[in-house]
Amino acid sequence: MREKLNYIIGGAGALLLILALWFFSNPMRTARVQAGFLGLISPFLKQGSSLQRYYVTKKEGLKKLEDLEKEVTQLRVVNKELSATNQALRGMETENNRLRNALGYRERAVFQLMPARIISRDASTWYQKIIIDRGSEELIEPDQAVLTESGLVGKTTNVISAHSAQVILISDENCRVSATVEGTREQGIVKGERAAKAGLPTIGLGFLSKQAPLRAGMTIYTSGVGGVFPSGIEVGKVDTFRLRELDAYATVKPAVDLTTIDDVFVVVSNTK
Repeated sequence: MREKLNYIIGGAGALLLILALWFFSNPMRTARVQAGFLGLISPFLKQGSSLQRYYVTKKEGLKKLEDLEKEVTQLRVVNKELSATNQALRGMETENNRLRNALGYRERAVFQLMPARIISRDASTWYQKIIIDRGSEELIEPDQAVLTESGLVGKTTNVISAHSAQVILISDENCRVSATVEGTREQGIVKGERAAKAGLPTIGLGFLSKQAPLRAGMTIYTSGVGGVFPSGIEVGKVDTFRLRELDAYATVKPAVDLTTIDDVFVVVSNTK
């Protein structure tokens, strides 16, 4: 049985060999078969080529997308750096303008001013007292007016050391300032209010006559009475006006933002 199978396999092999020799002996017949075979597999080759191009295109697109994402991330970082730099430059410009204004005010002032910087401020007395970096070495004494180019801040009360002194602010009820209202002959006393609204410093002008022709927005200046504060320093503007039992009273919006001041001037002499 096995021998028969071997004969059959051998015969089939020989037959295939004879057919192959016969087939390849004719070039035209070989060419036609090759052409038919190529035509048969051509769609599959084209499909494979299309798939390859699609894969390559997608891969390149993904690489470009990754590059774009990296570029966007880098641009965001650069943008943040530029924004921070811009803000810093704006802050420096604002500070420079403020110092220029302060210097110009010092040059224009009719009294002698000593520049000072706030070096200490207690949260519990934020609207009452500050400590400045000028003291006995700079001829600072108690009861000297303290101001900025915008208006009155307060007065010195205690010389702590050679280079430090305490200043009481006009928002403190213990600081009293003789003042006058622009365009009128009214005079009164400015002092801080005990109950400040919303925690903000407020001051009031009392001892006005009931006939005082005051209205919101009118400017209040120091009158010079008492000798501590030179006349003509802006204190603030009238906010509200009301009559009381014995006099009239105006709430005043301070000319100086007492919550954010950093630098001040001390009036060391009423004349230059």
